[in-house]
Amino acid sequence: MSGYLNDGVLLYVNQLIDWDSFYRWSQGRDVDTAAERDALVEILETAAGVCSEIESSSRECWDQVAELENGQVVYPEHIQKGYEKLAEVGLVSLGVESKYGGFELPDTIQNIIIQMIARADAGLMTIVGLQSGVAEDIQIYASEELKEQYLPRFASGEVMGAMDLTEPQAGSDLGAITTRASERDGRYFLDGEKIFITNGGCEIHLVLARDEATFEESKGTTRGLSLYLCPRTLPDGSKNGLHVERLEHKLGIHGSPTAAIRFDDAESFLLGTPGEGFKAMLTLMNRARLGVAAQGVGIAEAALEVAIRYAGERVQFGVPIADQPLMKNMLARMTIDVEASRALLYRACRLFDVNRALEKALARSAGTDEFSEAERVEMEAHHQTNDTRIRLLTPLAKYMATETADHVTRMAIQVHGGIGFMAESEVGKLHNDAIITTIYEGTSEIQVSFALKEIGKGALAAVFESLEAEIASFESAELREYGDKVRHGMQLILDASSALMSDFAYALMSARSLAEVVISVIVGAELLKQAEAEPKRFDLAASWINRRMVDLESRTQRIKEGTHDRIDRAEKIIDLVRGA
Repeated sequence: MSGYLNDGVLLYVNQLIDWDSFYRWSQGRDVDTAAERDALVEILETAAGVCSEIESSSRECWDQVAELENGQVVYPEHIQKGYEKLAEVGLVSLGVESKYGGFELPDTIQNIIIQMIARADAGLMTIVGLQSGVAEDIQIYASEELKEQYLPRFASGEVMGAMDLTEPQAGSDLGAITTRASERDGRYFLDGEKIFITNGGCEIHLVLARDEATFEESKGTTRGLSLYLCPRTLPDGSKNGLHVERLEHKLGIHGSPTAAIRFDDAESFLLGTPGEGFKAMLTLMNRARLGVAAQGVGIAEAALEVAIRYAGERVQFGVPIADQPLMKNMLARMTIDVEASRALLYRACRLFDVNRALEKALARSAGTDEFSEAERVEMEAHHQTNDTRIRLLTPLAKYMATETADHVTRMAIQVHGGIGFMAESEVGKLHNDAIITTIYEGTSEIQVSFALKEIGKGALAAVFESLEAEIASFESAELREYGDKVRHGMQLILDASSALMSDFAYALMSARSLAEVVISVIVGAELLKQAEAEPKRFDLAASWINRRMVDLESRTQRIKEGTHDRIDRAEKIIDLVRGA
């Protein structure tokens, strides 16, 4: 697995992604797919080189924090230098279109690069990841004038971005937002406070605020929220009413400043349609969740590499601890979990890429004979089905990758023994970085609740349909045998999930178990696809399926046999310690 551009990445780029369809839909029939793919590999090689270069200083300077001086955020030197190196090669706003100076990279490639940056420096990744997401929303929702004004500056690295959602009373409940947007003579001004704003000292803020005209009647709902671009410096060069009040002190990702922000009649620019800011912000949030999943994979990769190296070097009782059976099993399971997280993430990213390509094809070909009417209908149906799959796979990918990062970094500390518990240990630092990934952009509990909601809407049928088709295509007897195990697991899940739908409260209690079993079969099928393309990965797929199918049977049985009484029992157990 060693190396930033490792076999697990290259397998997808070279074999498992259908670049022919992607480029035919996104650019037209005359595109040279091989040349486009080679260009992507060159970009990934460049990113891998930069990340390899900055890794050492990032780990050494992990304790250094951003400082607030006279209202300005000052980044640690290693963060500033790492950002500048990425900006030099154009890898700080990864999806900006070429006409604005960007590379316009596919989502899969963007998230591979985000994963690499996170592996080198998780704090730097939050800055670059947000910059890409903010630029993406500007690209989708801003006027052409705003795009031309800001996107080239994002692509060059001149400006950074932040997403301002959270308020003291409004965390995941965005309906509680009270930051107010007032309109005067066609201009918009913001007043209010935001907290826990990642990279809050940056120049460009995307702010979700409640419109003054409908403030009282929309309060407590996501209606009446609009999305605004709020710069710290206005186009005429004057300072805007956006103030960084303080920076937070955190367990990890120290190089990334987390700020409390105050808006004092801060002039802003409307993005998209008034009152539909929540919808626009969801675009950023969904991609941000995949970005955090990529961050989780990158951090876990870093911890796994350090753990394997240490286990090979540390000799106890005359042999390296890596040769001890218990340690060998631990390292293998850590590897399986990292590769499984990668598989689920890349599967979700591929769906995003396909849908973006289909959107371009449908828009480009409107009113032409490039596609027949029957082809257009089929493409639209494909897009709709993929959208259903995306809504389920996105929270599952975020949940799995971040929980894996937390677990794998913790196991890496265990591999190191007492040394791992020392404040200066690499794996200890990585574990502290990993913890936040299970929290921001929606906690793990919120992710599994989102997944449950999509399952309730029928998303399993769309996802399982594609898994069935993939399994049916396997020619190898070994792959078919394990494919049948995955099929059996799918049927158990369908039986169990149907038992949940009559009691939503109990369904919520079982959401994590349901998410785990759905992940088991999706990843199982994806790893079998990997093994079909690269036979040496068969043991990875077989080990995952053997282990997870046993767990799946137990979980689905418990889901089916459980009742609402479990909630009452949980309440009684909690009462034992709260003195009720």
